[in-house]
Amino acid sequence: MDYQIRPLTAEDEAIVWEMLIYAAQQPSIESLRELTFLDRYAANWGRMGDLGYVAISNDTSIGAAWLRLWLGTDKGFGYVSDEIPELGLAVSPHYRGGGIGTQLLTQTLAMAREKFSAVSLSVRSNNPVVRLYERSGFVKVAGSDHPNRANSTSFTMLCQFD
Repeated sequence: MDYQIRPLTAEDEAIVWEMLIYAAQQPSIESLRELTFLDRYAANWGRMGDLGYVAISNDTSIGAAWLRLWLGTDKGFGYVSDEIPELGLAVSPHYRGGGIGTQLLTQTLAMAREKFSAVSLSVRSNNPVVRLYERSGFVKVAGSDHPNRANSTSFTMLCQFD
């Protein structure tokens, strides 16, 4: 499949919202927007510390990986500290299994390594992407298991850089 990966810019907030639909496992932007506690992952994209990449095929965004720092009381589910950004990663269902997520994650972690000491994330325990995270150097944070809105368990993972 032919696609390109480019950095996300401040003008790409709509792409981050679109990819958050897939990351949050929602059927539409309307259903996602009803879950106001997820707004923090996309709203006002392009603020200080926001970084990431998007995969584009035929002028359509098909995947993205993005980092967001949490400051003050606004914290994501995978929050570890104010100095460690949280990762969001999503690939459109029609394009999964082709290595796009791996490439997005690899590039995002390479960029993060230059700016941060680590990256965190929150993931559902039954999500197959856990294996990709483990292969990429993420480890489960002990004691981070918590119930999620899907009546299952999520936990935090951390990838520390040398």
